[in-house]
Amino acid sequence: MESEIYAYFRLTGMEFDPDEVTAKVSINPTKTWRKGDLIIARGARRHKENGWTVYSQIEKSADLEEHINSVLEQLQPGWIPLLELCKSYAAEIACVIYYRSGSVPAINFDKSIVAKVHQLNAAIDVDFYVSPEES
Repeated sequence: MESEIYAYFRLTGMEFDPDEVTAKVSINPTKTWRKGDLIIARGARRHKENGWTVYSQIEKSADLEEHINSVLEQLQPGWIPLLELCKSYAAEIACVIYYRSGSVPAINFDKSIVAKVHQLNAAIDVDFYVSPEES
């Protein structure tokens, strides 16, 4: 099985309902949650704060940079109001790589990505998971 890669933007820590973020930025999120919602439907753990996310919309075999660019492009229509929200709440670009076999996926952030993440006042988080080879 090939490696899988995706990225998403996450905004957390708002005291107000995540639907208000949607209304302010006029972007439909991939997922939202409210403080107290279950993290996993069959689990017992609950979210400790409200959240709003937009995931990359491309094939999971694409490069990490392409996934980040997919997310940033989706955020463009609401960029200015989003920048205002990011001044007050926790913003993050999260990158997830499940490495299974083949060449190791590149982790590279060109200057334009770094500049946009900086404008968002966002952190970058990269989670790299290595799956054992199947015999």
